[in-house]
Amino acid sequence: MSNKFVVKCLDLNDKDIILDAGCGIGGTGLFIGKRYNAKIIGITLSKRQLIRVRKKANIIGLNNITFSQQDYTKTDFKDKSFTKIYGIESICYTKNSLDFLIEAYRLLKNNGILVISDGFLVRENLNKKENQVLKSCLVGWDLPNLSTKKKFFKDLKKAGFKNIKYYDNFKSIRKTRNRIYRLGLFGYLLTLLMYLFRLVPKCIHDNTIMCLNQKRLFSDKDNIATYGVFIAKK
Repeated sequence: MSNKFVVKCLDLNDKDIILDAGCGIGGTGLFIGKRYNAKIIGITLSKRQLIRVRKKANIIGLNNITFSQQDYTKTDFKDKSFTKIYGIESICYTKNSLDFLIEAYRLLKNNGILVISDGFLVRENLNKKENQVLKSCLVGWDLPNLSTKKKFFKDLKKAGFKNIKYYDNFKSIRKTRNRIYRLGLFGYLLTLLMYLFRLVPKCIHDNTIMCLNQKRLFSDKDNIATYGVFIAKK
């Protein structure tokens, strides 16, 4: 996902107060912090990620970005604390996306902008084989589920958001998808043998299978899942 595209969707300016919901190791937040004087706060559940991203910010020397360990479905921020909120491949980790969206709505100032960039199922009625592919990917990525575009749109409306727009950005993940698939092909036989000889746990081989299945999930023609961006206003 291009950071430049996220910036464009957020319509940023130096007066913004921005929440990076599920910041990980801070790639997008640091990108924004180097280009804008806006105040940025990144939150993550992972203490390990928090330590890494704080070190990176200190090395770069940014004083307009801070990080804390928080759950993005129940933060300790006051109502209407932010002008912009974004989640980049992070909201899929919550069991119920509506919980996050309700919290995001509470945190946004009036006319604030929310941008969510993530993978979404195109449809719900998956057959047995497609469900096996999906399950393999969910286990490999440690995801509880993957929302459909239709459900996420409905959840945005339930939370109170308006002017909801969706942009399909499937093309942006093709190269990464194909690279991961090639890694899976290369490692499949090796990890299978190592697992059979009890040299590695089963999860290692399962991750190799996931590398193969993610190309089937994000297929050019099977219409199971896609990658897209939702933009909404409070």
